[in-house]
Amino acid sequence: MSPRPETDDGYGAPYSALAQVYDRWMAADRVPYDQWLTFTGKRFAESGLQVRNVLDVACGTGMTIKALQDHGYEVTGVDASAAMLDVARARTAPGTELICLAVPDERLAELGPFDAALVCFDGANYLTGQDALAATLSQLARTLRPGGVLVFDLSTRRTFEEIAAAGEFGEDFGDFAYIWNTRHEPDTPAYEYLVSLFVAEGELFRRSVEQHAQRHFTRDEVRNALRATGYTDIAVSDNYTEREATDTTRRETWSARRTTGSIPR
Repeated sequence: MSPRPETDDGYGAPYSALAQVYDRWMAADRVPYDQWLTFTGKRFAESGLQVRNVLDVACGTGMTIKALQDHGYEVTGVDASAAMLDVARARTAPGTELICLAVPDERLAELGPFDAALVCFDGANYLTGQDALAATLSQLARTLRPGGVLVFDLSTRRTFEEIAAAGEFGEDFGDFAYIWNTRHEPDTPAYEYLVSLFVAEGELFRRSVEQHAQRHFTRDEVRNALRATGYTDIAVSDNYTEREATDTTRRETWSARRTTGSIPR
């Protein structure tokens, strides 16, 4: 998810520069959008609801929105980065509602109601503030209709530790390149990434540096937050598959349903 736009130390807003090359970068990593769509489609079917309209939080450049729209869903997108939404606007169906909003935000709860909501590709890992995960889950519960489906993923502690262990790394794509540095405060779940991006402008390259903050969560933290904010049928699996999540899982996929009763605030 594109996180809150506020920055420190003069760094650019997250995804402000990355937006222009983000899709090419992700294509190089072979992001399995089709696998994500297959998994979420199964969760929709299992709910017994006729899922028609979907809220895509941390929608980024609109890849998941476009995939959902191609399968007949009505989709509203939310992201904190205006630059990413500009790319999404060019990709998605004319008239798609795209809202620039950094969650948690009470305005999220005023949207909808939706049959389902998604937070894909580590978007929830950007919820670093105290109780930010629970606040966002509560707002999503209130934007879902009773019985509505929530699917989201989280990179695990194992993933964060592997990235931190790699130290500084980067890649050259020809007309753009990046250098990635990880900062981690020992004995905490919080990580900061400095991403230096170099994009060709004529014969020169323009350098931009973005600061990203993420964190990992234990399964108990996630499960307790879901229970406390009005969800049932809670399940977790390994990276958008039916495999059980284990200690070696690098990305967990969570699914749950909004309770049919009142939602805690």
